[in-house]
Amino acid sequence: MTERTRAGIRILLPFVLLTCLAGCDAETLTQSFAPQPLPTATIEPAAILPPTPKPTPEPSASPTLVPFPPRPEDFADYPPVIIAYLNDSRGDVDDLREMLESWGALRNVADLLRVDVDDDGSEELLLVIVDHSEENVINPAGDLLVIGIEGQEHTLCYHANWDLSITDPSILEVDDVNQDGHTELVFTSTSCGAHTCFTAVHIVASGAGRYSDLTDGGIEMSYAEVSFKDWDRDGVPELVMYGGTIGSVGAGPQRPRTEVYRWDGVAYTLSETIYDPSNYLYFKVLDANQALLDAEYERAITLYQEAINNPDLETWMEESKRGELTAFARYRLSLTYLLLGKLGEAQSARDGLLAEQPENIYAQVVTVLWNAYTIDEDLRTACEAVRGFADEHPETVEVLADYGYGNPTFTPEEVCPITLS
Repeated sequence: MTERTRAGIRILLPFVLLTCLAGCDAETLTQSFAPQPLPTATIEPAAILPPTPKPTPEPSASPTLVPFPPRPEDFADYPPVIIAYLNDSRGDVDDLREMLESWGALRNVADLLRVDVDDDGSEELLLVIVDHSEENVINPAGDLLVIGIEGQEHTLCYHANWDLSITDPSILEVDDVNQDGHTELVFTSTSCGAHTCFTAVHIVASGAGRYSDLTDGGIEMSYAEVSFKDWDRDGVPELVMYGGTIGSVGAGPQRPRTEVYRWDGVAYTLSETIYDPSNYLYFKVLDANQALLDAEYERAITLYQEAINNPDLETWMEESKRGELTAFARYRLSLTYLLLGKLGEAQSARDGLLAEQPENIYAQVVTVLWNAYTIDEDLRTACEAVRGFADEHPETVEVLADYGYGNPTFTPEEVCPITLS
């Protein structure tokens, strides 16, 4: 008997006894205390409802792919086709890159950039493209594009071929290179001939609200190494180009040079040219000539004397050129001493030329100079007499004019370049 049954009996016993007192037999009493089965709860099965069908989602519409237009036959048509594609594809740059690569127009990853070129606070697309058709393998026609957005439309803000005809372009800098508070776009254009490659540097600014060229169509040099350095340590970097040699015998003797271009607030202008040292006699004379023009008279004297007295200086092609150049140097040495008022030294240089090289044309030139100078000691009048002689005797010019197309020309006016006010 379970505890639960016992408890039930204890509860029923008083009621059974009272009933029996009223009259009941033993059998009834026994039945009253017999264990009774507990009522069992009837469990009704729960109604299982079928799942509510969920609506099948409609397949999302994928963006409409804009097919790539064919590569235009004319390179001049590239920009409008690119703009049209960007507008049709809502500015999908990844697809634009793929399209340009399929055209062969995009060579490097860095030729397609997002950058704020015009300092308006929003990025433009900066794009360098080339025409790699069969006829443009060596010097591919190129262009540089700046593409902005006005409203929902892409527009062409700048492209180099508006003003220039460039080949093989490359981005060099996108920065405030002249420290004027505005971004400049610096790129190069390179073209190669049979022997020599020339690089032109272009600096374009948009700080005035419009794109403008700060290099007047480009600053060019052969085999150029281009950099921006604070050359004069004034806090503003200069454009520095190093190179200048020409790979052809017809160009004459060569030596590299450094050209420094400074920002003057309007444009980049050449402010300094520094030539590498050279052991050619010809270049020693040229350096002396430049020192004379720059009124660096003592330096000019030193260089002319070295040209006269240093037998280790090399000649170009023919040893006979040595005599021509030393005679010219003696004449110029006499002229330089006259400019300094050192009459004795000027006479000594003249006498050396007449004694050592009396047959040379410059023995005649120095005689013309002194004959005119001794009349009234007017060096300007004396130089005018020399230039008149040079006009009548072309061989005076040939001394310095026959050194190839890569070197300076020489004219009768330059034989005696003194102009005094």
